Amino acid sequence: MQQVKRKFKSKSAVILDIVAYIILVVTLVAFLFPIYWMVITSFKRPIDTTTPTLIPFVDFQPTPNTWIDLLFGTRSAQTLKALFNSIIIATTSATFCVVMGGATGYGLSRFRFEKWKNRDIAMFILAQRMMPPAVVLVPIFLLFNFWRMMDTQLAIILAHTAFNLPFAVWILRDFFEEIPKEIEEAALVDGCSRIEAFLKISLPLIAPGLVVAWIFCFAFSWNEFLIVMILSYSKAVTLTWLIATGPNFYALEYWTISTWGTIAIIPPMILAVLIQKYIVRGLTFGVVKG
Repeated sequence: MQQVKRKFKSKSAVILDIVAYIILVVTLVAFLFPIYWMVITSFKRPIDTTTPTLIPFVDFQPTPNTWIDLLFGTRSAQTLKALFNSIIIATTSATFCVVMGGATGYGLSRFRFEKWKNRDIAMFILAQRMMPPAVVLVPIFLLFNFWRMMDTQLAIILAHTAFNLPFAVWILRDFFEEIPKEIEEAALVDGCSRIEAFLKISLPLIAPGLVVAWIFCFAFSWNEFLIVMILSYSKAVTLTWLIATGPNFYALEYWTISTWGTIAIIPPMILAVLIQKYIVRGLTFGVVKG
């Protein structure tokens, strides 16, 4: 009887595993197919984009003409300028968010404020992240136009920093709270100042958290379009602006849009591969407690 139950359980486990694998495969295909479609479209001739061709060298003959044109041809200056702007804006904005978010998160986790409670301050900061950017587009436009900062990298960097900073504050505050205060108290007893304890003790211990906060803020800034559309029109355009408006003067050039889209996902993918171990450590930081 027990052998029958064991066989039944083993068959049930196998069936559940098969179902789970099928669900995972279907989900993976659903997520990866749009990327696959975009990549192969970037290698299609314009005439091939009008038909549902899927397999290179079978359904259509791939060609690098669009890539050559956008990277080395007549549109290379436009593409490289947008790529350069995206890198500068996303990198600088993410760095600002981590620097200011780290200081703010440390303050909220280590000090207790009386008149305005820590929880109220944290909720107020989080509320800024929940606010839709479209609500403040007009004030942002008027503000930067008054400062004569329209179509500049600095204007977009400041705007992205303002919107992404609450996320960095919240995630870094949680990382600081996972560090025992006794470690810093021991450093203070040994003669360290509060700033030295922050820079030499706390920050190195939450290095994975800093990387996680930085990569998320980088991704938010890299993919952002609405603010870029409002604040730039020529000099400070990014890849998202280029994908949305660049090839639409006369008709939708699907091959051009797909090539720019593929270019746009390459830097974040390379960055994620290079620092994936820090991302995993950061996302699992503090999960297992002794």
